[in-house]
Formats: sequence, structure tokens, C-alpha cells
Amino acid sequence: MSSKISEPRFKLYYWPLPFRGCFVSYLFAYRDVPLLEIADFEEISDLQISHPSDQDVPFMGPPVLSDLESGRSLSQMPAIVLYVAGELDLIPEDPFDAAMCMKVLMDCNDVLMEICRYNGSIMWERDTWTEFRSNRLPRWLDIFEESLKRGLFGRDAVSFADIGVYALFGNMIRCLPELEPDLRTRAPGTHAICQRIGSKPSLAKFVADEEREYGNLYCGGQIEQSIRRMLEEDAADQKQ
Repeated sequence: MSSKISEPRFKLYYWPLPFRGCFVSYLFAYRDVPLLEIADFEEISDLQISHPSDQDVPFMGPPVLSDLESGRSLSQMPAIVLYVAGELDLIPEDPFDAAMCMKVLMDCNDVLMEICRYNGSIMWERDTWTEFRSNRLPRWLDIFEESLKRGLFGRDAVSFADIGVYALFGNMIRCLPELEPDLRTRAPGTHAICQRIGSKPSLAKFVADEEREYGNLYCGGQIEQSIRRMLEEDAADQKQ
């Protein structure tokens, strides 16, 4: 898909915040390809609660991507990313390498599920957060750093795995800067990849525009409030 295209071919439905939707929108921004984004809360809510037989694709929650040329739609972030990455030439040619990129993306998705407590189904409490930040998050950072060392992402040719890692950690430390030392210390190579991907002018502009619109809003709702409360308590503990 050429970056000279001016009219968007794809429409993305996602809540008015970056979180999981940025795994899709950052692909388009990196390639400087237009994307029509629908972030109207009421419109998306209406689509979400409609009967599956009335939906363009049966889905539980966004993101949802619609191909305006074919009329087809996709839900589930990893499936959308795989399809879009093929359109934007962000998939390695070797099938095993492509599968490893999907493995990295699914790791990213697992981290999202953990930090938002399974889509906010339960809130963070002090003991569970301490376990996450002291053990689970460091373990994940070790996994990403080892994946980088083994070449699963971070190669010269940028793939959807690289942009997925940036969507995960770049967005996380932008919105929750208290976590940047965790990434920088435990996974310095992964931190460097985020800086490299985020420095692409078209993507940097997109993220800056997003920040102007949404500020440092991360995952939203009560679950974001509980994350920020835990980070405040972490900071207070460190001062003692």
C-alpha cells in the first residue's frame, strides 16, 4: 500500500483512548498511510451491544476494522494486525519468522490483559500489584529482552512485532512514566527499540496528536484509576 494514498481505505472503531487500538493505528502511522478512526463512545457502544447477527463481524468489544473497498470487517486486535501488516508490507517473508512476530504480538496482548486485570474485571489491590510489579512484569521484561537478543524483533527490516512492542511499552511509559525505569533497567534493548520505532516522523507526529487529544489517558475507567493509585503508593513507599 503506497503512502501516497490520500483517501483512507480502512476504518477503525476503538474507544477514545490509545490502549489496544494503537496496535492497529500505529501500523498505519508508521507507514504514513491514512486511517479513518471512529472514536465516538456512543456509536461504538451501540455497535458493541447490537446482536451478533446485526454486526458486520460478530464481536464482543473493539477494536474493529472495516475495509471500505471490500466491505469486510475484522475484530480481535491480533487478527487485525496480521491483516493490516500484510497490506502494509510489515510481515517477514519467512513463515517461521512471521509466526515468531505473531508470538511477540501475543506476548504484548498478554501483558495488556495482565496490567488491565483482564479488561478491568477486577481492580488492583496492594498485594496483587506488588506481585505484578516485583515478579510478573520483570519476568515479562526478561522475555522481551531475550526475544530481542534472539532476533524475534529489532531487525533492520521493521515488522509488525517491532511496532507492537512500541505500542505496548512506548504507550505504557508515555502514559505511566513511573514505569519507564522498570523498562530501561530490566530491558534496555527493548527500551532502545521503542525509542527507535517512536522516532519515525510520521509515527511521532501521530502520537503527539494523540497525546494532545487524550493527554496521558491509558486504559480508562476504574482500572486505570487503580493502576495510578498503586503507582502513587509505590512512590510513597520509596520515600519512606
